[in-house]
Amino acid sequence: MKKVILIVLTMLILAIPAFAAEENTATDQPIQQEQEPVVVATLDELQAAIDTAEEDDVIYLSTEIHIEGETLETDKKLTIVSGNAENNALLYLDDGAKISGFSFAGDNSALIVVNYATNNGVTISNCIFDYNGNDYLEFIRICGDLNINKVYIDHCTFSGATGRAITITAYTDVQIDSCNFERNHTNSAGGAISSSGKLQILNSTFTDNSSSAVNSPDDLLIKNCQFSENFIAHSGEKNDIFSTGKTTIINDLDDSHDYYNEITGEKIEMPLTDYEGTIQLIRLTEEQAAEYFVPDPGDTDNGEDASSEQPQPPQQPGDQTGDDDTTGGEQPPQESIQPSEGEGTGGDTNTPDTGDQNVPQQPAQPPQGDNEGDPTDTPSQPPEQPTEPPQDDSTDNPVDTTPDTPQKPSEGSNGNNDDYTPPIDYRPSQRPTKPSTGTKPEENSKPQEQPETSAPTKPQLACNGAVIDTSRTVVLLGYGDGLLHEDDPLTRAQLATIIYRLLDDESIAKYSNAGLAFADVAADAWYTTYVKTIQAAGIVNGVGNGRYDPNGKVTWSQILAILSRFVEQKEYSLQHIQYSGWAQEAIQTAVALNWIEDRADFTPDAVISRGELVQLVNNVLELYRA
Repeated sequence: MKKVILIVLTMLILAIPAFAAEENTATDQPIQQEQEPVVVATLDELQAAIDTAEEDDVIYLSTEIHIEGETLETDKKLTIVSGNAENNALLYLDDGAKISGFSFAGDNSALIVVNYATNNGVTISNCIFDYNGNDYLEFIRICGDLNINKVYIDHCTFSGATGRAITITAYTDVQIDSCNFERNHTNSAGGAISSSGKLQILNSTFTDNSSSAVNSPDDLLIKNCQFSENFIAHSGEKNDIFSTGKTTIINDLDDSHDYYNEITGEKIEMPLTDYEGTIQLIRLTEEQAAEYFVPDPGDTDNGEDASSEQPQPPQQPGDQTGDDDTTGGEQPPQESIQPSEGEGTGGDTNTPDTGDQNVPQQPAQPPQGDNEGDPTDTPSQPPEQPTEPPQDDSTDNPVDTTPDTPQKPSEGSNGNNDDYTPPIDYRPSQRPTKPSTGTKPEENSKPQEQPETSAPTKPQLACNGAVIDTSRTVVLLGYGDGLLHEDDPLTRAQLATIIYRLLDDESIAKYSNAGLAFADVAADAWYTTYVKTIQAAGIVNGVGNGRYDPNGKVTWSQILAILSRFVEQKEYSLQHIQYSGWAQEAIQTAVALNWIEDRADFTPDAVISRGELVQLVNNVLELYRA
């Protein structure tokens, strides 16, 4: 027995070191260190990081990276994010750039900005854009160019944008194919896509986007796309497509869904080809349409069937999803909430748009604003109290005195060569009530036509359909300290306010609900409404790279370039002004139209003061009063 016990003890003693060694082997393994983040600052560094990355790696960009004429692609599952809170975007794509296979995430104002893509265009393929935060974010912002920027987007997924998935300005040609848009949002219109250029959307799906899925005031083609559960944010009403330009819809899908006019409930026969005018559509099955367009009880009149009534859509639809910059979604923002000083910043510094041959329009009625500080407006209601800081102070004033000829500009330099790409109309609409069953208006109940008035004897000042009310006059109200600060330089934010307040009612209603297209203009800034309105009208487009530079100082060349966009360009042989820069044609036009004198001491790149701006603009307005 003792011998057996001894053998067992010996075996246990021999086994203990083996267990200990095995335990030590497990505990002595080096602890896996967390991998250092990969941070890059140049395109070469980014390409190298992509080449060495493993599946599911994340690459951080310490600065915005520009890509032109290069292809950036991967077959790995890689995510590109911002490593710098100051970045306005992740990538800037210029002509010939191609990216494919990446996921993008971040909280920048935009993830990708496209510009200068007029020859070979830009291609974005097989990418995923995803965001789950609350800050303002656009996934792709496509800027325009006078020679038309071209962009191709295919097989991409867009989910969770808070400032719309894709924003497209004017002077663009964009094709989107086989993409999926889900849960994208904006406070204005076009939560998935808002376009002011030529847009084709093919074989794509739109689900749960607000406010509305697609918004376009220009040339829109939709083919074989599926829409479901898209809605207007502030009302919850359904809305898939809102267009005010030329619309073509082709539906070859073999399913049970059809397009319906969301205002009248009428089923749209396919194909819809080159439809001109405002149209607001939803895509429903026949059963869904029957339920959605059932008139509310009590809406009948004289027992007529609602289906026989086809109310006409309003000529001027209101704000479909609320105004980004005003409380309560009123349209347009009332003058009363503007700062006490009314000038905005302005000026494009790019070559003036010689292609804007503005066709004179019938004069619109002056805006019926309610700004207490705006002497040109006759308020129909008591003015609201200003809610914005007193930043700019110039407002319109119907003073009939003829201003003096602009004085010599103050010496100074300036800058901001504005890359002008005029976008056009982003106009949303507020959904009217569902079709009524009231009786059709009788012929004699139609409003009587107003007697025709004689045509104006002088041409209008109009830029892309935005018309200046020449009955107005700009005056300075001061900053609140009792002084006018006439010798202070004019900022670009202030000039935006001046131009905005000179526009007539119809122009403001048409353009004031545009999306925000500048990375450096905050959604809640006091000048935001003014900047985005004149940008949407094609009057300005910033200083390049998606920036507006609201605090930048305005030069004489910039303001003349802006004003010249409201008229046809003129040729003039300058005798005394020595200038051959980007604004030469605008300066020639200004001299030819007697806006300024051909004087040797005129310095186009000098900063213009507030007082000089008032004199210049009022002088121009006086020349165009009927």
